[in-house]
Amino acid sequence: MSQLKNLSDMAYELHIEKRDGAIRMEDWKSAITEIDGVRLCSSSGHSVTNPESGETISFPFSGGDAEVYSPTDKTWQTSFYWSKGKISFRAMLLPGDVSNCVWQAATLLASRLDAIIRGDEGETYDLKTGKVLE
Repeated sequence: MSQLKNLSDMAYELHIEKRDGAIRMEDWKSAITEIDGVRLCSSSGHSVTNPESGETISFPFSGGDAEVYSPTDKTWQTSFYWSKGKISFRAMLLPGDVSNCVWQAATLLASRLDAIIRGDEGETYDLKTGKVLE
């Protein structure tokens, strides 16, 4: 796989994770404070609406979920979800696209945490170029 097969696939996620263990919540929160344009979620949860059925499902935040500021939209967007020592984010971006604020934040956070970015299929991404490494 040279890049993500289908960037419009809403179910495909990328993950910030350690090769040899979990990312501690304290370390994650500390890394967030070091990155401009990233903050812990300011509300208690979020909702997702199924475009086909119109059904809305609400999810509480984990305490480690984070938002990224989008300079284009001038809004904070919930982007990172912390769970059981790894952080997940939707792959609605092209890895390596330095103009994408979520990719920029993900690579900075992974670097600070001495972590990698891995896709759902197990592939890892180079933090500078976004190319698949394995």
